[in-house]
Amino acid sequence: MTFTKTALFTFLVAAFAHPAFAQVDLTGSYQTRMYEDYIERGPGEFMGNYTGMPLTDEGRAKALLYTSNLPSIYERQCLPQSAGVFQYRPTGFRIWSENGPEGDVVAWVIGGDNLRNDIRIWMDGRPALSPNALHTAGGFATGKWEGDTLTARVTHLKTAWIRRGVGIPGSDDTTITIHLTRRGDLLTVMTIQEDPHYLTEPHVVSRVWQWNPRGTEIARPQCNTANEIPSLEDTGGVPHYLPGENPEEDYMVRTFNIPKEAAMGHAETLYPEYRKKLKGVYTPPASCDARRPGYCCGWIETQGRPGGAPNLTCNDGGFGVLGPRGRRPEATAK
Repeated sequence: MTFTKTALFTFLVAAFAHPAFAQVDLTGSYQTRMYEDYIERGPGEFMGNYTGMPLTDEGRAKALLYTSNLPSIYERQCLPQSAGVFQYRPTGFRIWSENGPEGDVVAWVIGGDNLRNDIRIWMDGRPALSPNALHTAGGFATGKWEGDTLTARVTHLKTAWIRRGVGIPGSDDTTITIHLTRRGDLLTVMTIQEDPHYLTEPHVVSRVWQWNPRGTEIARPQCNTANEIPSLEDTGGVPHYLPGENPEEDYMVRTFNIPKEAAMGHAETLYPEYRKKLKGVYTPPASCDARRPGYCCGWIETQGRPGGAPNLTCNDGGFGVLGPRGRRPEATAK
């Protein structure tokens, strides 16, 4: 009997001492929820708006060379963007595991977005790559569990746009830390991007996703090219702006009266204290009209773009209760 108890005690100690391969099963499809940051997750940010982005002077200059036609040329239609661009997309994604012969998780894979490659998070303790190793759109990622949060560090990324639609660049020295925390059917994803060339401080984004029991998110969607700009067909022309000639550079000033320095991406615009600096110089636009389709209530079913909130009723803080497209509705949604 003594031997049996001793053997059982030894077995239990060994079992609990063995590191867990995973605390939470992340497998499944996840869909975006538009209850937070839906301008960026839906239609995308306004051109010329880099508020809250800690850009270096070089990063700002490069971003201001961007034109929205660039992703439409043949060479760039299927060009992957940053590994973290899914935080700014209206589409969902899938997570699956790659298992070893004994069923242990060798890697977690975040897939399902044609604007980036799959992110394969290795969990088998493999060493870091040489700085001279190949850089890819999906990068090289290793992960570990910190309680119920999977933390991954992504390196060896190709240069790419950080945030779709506004040309914010990321260099091939970018590193991204990803924290994935699942609570029930909700998945919180935090990405922390650092770039010694284009960012003065870490760029932190936190979004919540919801598990999709139907599994309708495509694991690896296909990207097909097509002629999107007929005027450029067979001309060899490339859409571009020369330095200082981007007509959208003062868009936020013209449209929303936002001071130019506030929209140009400085680290101080990250913090709430910056509002005190603007208090004496900012004047709200006089009204909500067709020139400001998203000012009062964000993107409300404007221009048929994805991610809007149809029939939304909102209070604009002074201009009255407005419905879709900034008009006063005859009947408001409850």
